Amino acid sequence: MLALSFVLLLHAAPQSVRADTTRAAADSLAADSTRARRAQRLEAVQVTAVRGDRVAIPEKTITRAELQRRYTGQETPILLQAAPGITAYSESGSASNYSYMRLRGIDQTRINITLDGIPLNEPEDEGLYFSNFPDFANSIASVQVQRGVGSSTHGVASYAGSVSFESVPVASVAPGAELQLTRGAYATSRASAVYQTGLTGGGFAGYVRGSAQHTDGYRANSGNRSQSAFASGGWFGARDVVKATLLAGISENQQAYLASPLSVLEQNPRDNPYGNTPATAVGDRFHQDLLSLAWTHALAPALSLATTAYGFDAGGWYDVPGANGLADASNYNLHSRWGGVISALDWSGEAASASLGVHVSRYAREHFLLTRPQLDTRAYDNTGYKGEQSAFAKGAITRGRVTWSGDVQLRFAQFRYRPTEGAGVAPASVRWSFLNPKAGVSVRVNDALTAFATAGLNGREPTRADMFAGADDVDSVTARSVFPLTRVRPESVRDLEAGATWRGATFSAQANLFLMQFHDEIAPIGAINEIGYLLRKNVDRSVRRGVEGDLTWRVTPRVTTVATVALTDTRIHEYVDDASGLVFRNVTALLTPKVVSGHGIRTELASWLSFDADGRYTSRMMLTNTNDARFVVPASWYADAGLTLRAGRAAVLVQLRNVFDRRVYTSGYPGPAVNSTDPNAMEPYYYTLAARNLTVNARLGF
Repeated sequence: MLALSFVLLLHAAPQSVRADTTRAAADSLAADSTRARRAQRLEAVQVTAVRGDRVAIPEKTITRAELQRRYTGQETPILLQAAPGITAYSESGSASNYSYMRLRGIDQTRINITLDGIPLNEPEDEGLYFSNFPDFANSIASVQVQRGVGSSTHGVASYAGSVSFESVPVASVAPGAELQLTRGAYATSRASAVYQTGLTGGGFAGYVRGSAQHTDGYRANSGNRSQSAFASGGWFGARDVVKATLLAGISENQQAYLASPLSVLEQNPRDNPYGNTPATAVGDRFHQDLLSLAWTHALAPALSLATTAYGFDAGGWYDVPGANGLADASNYNLHSRWGGVISALDWSGEAASASLGVHVSRYAREHFLLTRPQLDTRAYDNTGYKGEQSAFAKGAITRGRVTWSGDVQLRFAQFRYRPTEGAGVAPASVRWSFLNPKAGVSVRVNDALTAFATAGLNGREPTRADMFAGADDVDSVTARSVFPLTRVRPESVRDLEAGATWRGATFSAQANLFLMQFHDEIAPIGAINEIGYLLRKNVDRSVRRGVEGDLTWRVTPRVTTVATVALTDTRIHEYVDDASGLVFRNVTALLTPKVVSGHGIRTELASWLSFDADGRYTSRMMLTNTNDARFVVPASWYADAGLTLRAGRAAVLVQLRNVFDRRVYTSGYPGPAVNSTDPNAMEPYYYTLAARNLTVNARLGF
């Protein structure tokens, strides 16, 4: 009766009161929406400055919705295979443990990687171990993969391309919480919890995620146990944003960085050369933490200044079995600390835009060796120091249908080596400087079609591992082949790109041609050392050229097809094989497939049910730079499928990987033939893709 009386009273109220209330609510929502959009724009200034959104270049931007549609905790390189030209593999064969990617056949130490503009590549060896940041993709709003030298950014050179991650924009997400639970093959489990406040009336917003995961891995003794946290929050005013971010991870991996001989894999596809029983598992433990503080100020409606100070701490150990296995294992230790400041001034007008960026960083990493079981004496203890200073200026101006763009970066880097005390080696240092110009033009043919062309030059210094030939320490003997540090020359690339982009109501596509001409490329030679470093050396001249395409077609409101393709031809003009002394000319560069293609379908079967299927083809890849047909990764095709069921704010993804249970080799190198009486006999060694397996991921929103 009370409820009925209340309803009658509401209907009896003056219409003007109800109208005023409705207008007030609408005005409040509009104001909140405007605040959120303004906050998101200011929050993303560092991302805007390093991305190429304002000029036409070969790139693919993957949204959070696309990432989450197939996400069950995979390592990030596996997810990035949705972009043209990327190949990836995991040492475990499944979707965790150490994983790596290549872009246009070039490894990820040659790919610039940033998070909200902060360089993630570790400066000394220019790599990034995504395993140190488990569940990383769960806190990503978007990722842009630029191919070629692309747009200037902070950190290491964009030599093969760049990958720019944007974290969840804390001020523009709705308040709430989410719980994710994953179970799958190989004793895989993951739990992740997220809470986000949204933008409060006082202008504050926060986001926090905690995750834990475990897997035994597909290969024997290739498990992973890890935890991570991501927290971001700050104050978002009318003209200012102050935001702090913490990204932290701890990861324990069982070592599977050695590939297995083909003759062994034919008998046991889950083989691990370190051993296939629990007692022979070889472990490691690493942590990595990133803390940043960013301030963005809107100097004018179209002009913003953003400055971010950041710091990293990373370290841990890994074992390499000795003559008596783990009983006398070498225990390698690393501890890195580095930090820097990035700043960007960004202006955007109706027909022009410009960005200025600067970056300064300092870095130190200690390397020391212990031997089990006595872990109190260091066999060696050396430190590498690195500094970097860079600045870029980029701009674009539109006149009618034509947009002209220019971009130039000046970059300095220094490396200094402090040897082990008493090693009989003097300290050593080296400096590099690079001027990296780029220019481009795009023509808007009509509302849907844009044609573009770009040209650019990038230079890049060798890593510590390149200069030291993979050695972790330099003594008086190895110094003869390592010093001076100028022995390995910096590499450079001239890059030409031309293509077109079509964006229609139901159909979008990008296609491009590329020509990359390298001088003194620091190329892999198809071998690794005992501690897992890829060995490389300079080659005078080499070239990569090809065609890439990316297509999305919404066939019906419920069915969308996607496809990517990369056709690549590579040539090293002259390669000297160190083992034999033979000279090979016009050979194909290793681990670069001529064809990589992805194809998939996205279907909405009902409002509560969707189905996705994806196939991936990779043509054969050479394992040497000598065109030796005995050492190739065979061509492969496999498919994954996923079924998602939704009910309110809950969803369950059932994902079947390698649906047809195909034998797939993903990477490798040549090695000694097993059980051969000929000491010079060789055979291919491979990393494998896991057999058919099932994973279930549940999401519950609050």
